[in-house]
Amino acid sequence: MSEDTLKELKEVADTLGISETEAVSRAIHSYYLQLRGEEQGAVSGAIVPFSEYQKTQEQLKQALYKVGELEGSLKVKEELIAELRDRIAEMKAKPSRKWWEFWR
Repeated sequence: MSEDTLKELKEVADTLGISETEAVSRAIHSYYLQLRGEEQGAVSGAIVPFSEYQKTQEQLKQALYKVGELEGSLKVKEELIAELRDRIAEMKAKPSRKWWEFWR
């Protein structure tokens, strides 16, 4: 293979997070499907109307926003728990007196 082809192969493998052997195997399979005329259904999936794509993108944005809100509320709760643990540790560190020793 030429140096350019090897470089492209490494880029594809790194982008997809697969081995170079797997990238070559997928390329051969894709080429075979293209020769048979079946490449569109196998490679890119079904064609989706743009309105559906936009709707899905909007739902994804909303889901990510909700995840961000949940992460924020979890962070607040974790801070409260840490504060309570610190207070409990302070109270345990203080010397305690019995109730009848109050008058001394």
